[in-house]
Amino acid sequence: MVTQVSYGGLTSVEQSLVEHVGRGEWLDLGADDEVIDEAAMRSWGDSRTCRACVIRDILRGRLAADRDPHGLRLRAARIIGQLDLANLTTDVNLELKDCYLEEGLLARNARLSDLDLTGCHLEHPTEPPLDAERLTCGMLCLDKATIIGDAEAGALNLPGARIGGQLSCKGASLRNGSGPALNADGLQVDQGMFLQGGFTAIGAGADGAVNLVGAHIGGQLDCTGASLGNDSGPALNANSLQVDQAMLLRGGFTATGAGVAVDLTAVRVGGTFEFDPERLEHATVPRRRLAVDGLTYAGVPKPISARGWLSLLREGTPGYAAQPYRQLAAGYQALGDERQARGILMAQRDDQFARIHPRWPERLWGRITKVTLGYGYQPWRALLFLAGMVALSCVLAVVLGSHGALAQTSNTATPGRSCTVIQQASVGLDLNLPIGKSVARDRCDVAKDSASVTAAWLTAEGWVLQLLAWAFAALFIAGFTSAVRKT
Repeated sequence: MVTQVSYGGLTSVEQSLVEHVGRGEWLDLGADDEVIDEAAMRSWGDSRTCRACVIRDILRGRLAADRDPHGLRLRAARIIGQLDLANLTTDVNLELKDCYLEEGLLARNARLSDLDLTGCHLEHPTEPPLDAERLTCGMLCLDKATIIGDAEAGALNLPGARIGGQLSCKGASLRNGSGPALNADGLQVDQGMFLQGGFTAIGAGADGAVNLVGAHIGGQLDCTGASLGNDSGPALNANSLQVDQAMLLRGGFTATGAGVAVDLTAVRVGGTFEFDPERLEHATVPRRRLAVDGLTYAGVPKPISARGWLSLLREGTPGYAAQPYRQLAAGYQALGDERQARGILMAQRDDQFARIHPRWPERLWGRITKVTLGYGYQPWRALLFLAGMVALSCVLAVVLGSHGALAQTSNTATPGRSCTVIQQASVGLDLNLPIGKSVARDRCDVAKDSASVTAAWLTAEGWVLQLLAWAFAALFIAGFTSAVRKT
């Protein structure tokens, strides 16, 4: 191990770091088989310590004038003091691996090359442990990092930051007792953003454990297997987020929150939307698990089924909205699955009537059109009802006709006698169908005997059935022409 002695104002560790920067080599203060965890980091002494101000001066070019393009590369060190890079502009890469930053890192308005904090532990008692508001850098890597804070602004604070490459937080653990774990309001990432591989974020407050409001991700947003929690606000707040490629919330993804557990309102996904959470919970109200009004995506959600997505829209969202149903139906129409699309639009109308509580005339009309037309998306139902009326009319004509309701007319050789079954069925058709009389009525018609009760019943029932036949015919036309469909 390197012993600590004074050398030109620098400790031996710090002097060694300057030399390694000049050669573009890693300064590794750890042993090959060493287990590095939080407890071990806190126990490191002077032989593993580097002052934050020395790292800043190296990046500024004050201590290492001839810096190798590989940049500053330090592993398994304890960095004392806040690493203050605020407003700093440098083309030197900064790679800190498995380091302990006991007062965190400040990079507000900094313009850096690549920033890699893989496996690092950052904390601060009152300020964001990693405060990078309006940071501009080529790549930001926080894989397996631990960031613990108690700041209203966030543990990882990235509002307005611009990342030219990837933002990777694979396996990272972020915790904040007073605000978001990850606050990235207005963040811009030109390539992908990865919150996966065991990523966890536990935060507090209305902004969400992970706040991506108004952010823009140029590649994909991958939250596969992420675990998000917030007892006093959303687990994921992504209102108005734009993702140019795919968005993945699956593979063991869990979110537990209050307010709305996962808020995807007005999110625009240019590629596929993959949604299949292992757990999606609201602290008290199951209907506030998900908000998706305005969410757009390519195709249909995967791997969740249409039935599963409809169940979430109906039972997991805070209120009725037509757009999520329309978006889903359009996806299935694009796939050529018109039957599924019609079923989705019918489910939309069911949800609308269940949650907006219209006045009774609209509710009644809704029930009628649902049963007879499938809200206009299955007009063939009206034809079935019409066929049923025709069949019923024929049966009634035959039954009542055999009891004296029908008789042969004067145009026959035996007027007044009972009609044949075929003649009775033909009269039944005429009594029901919304058309004029057929030739069969010239030979068999309702008995003229005023005392015939069955004839009176057949006449009255004929009027009712004919009215219903006209109604079903009109409903079919209205459904076929989409006149009764509403969003």
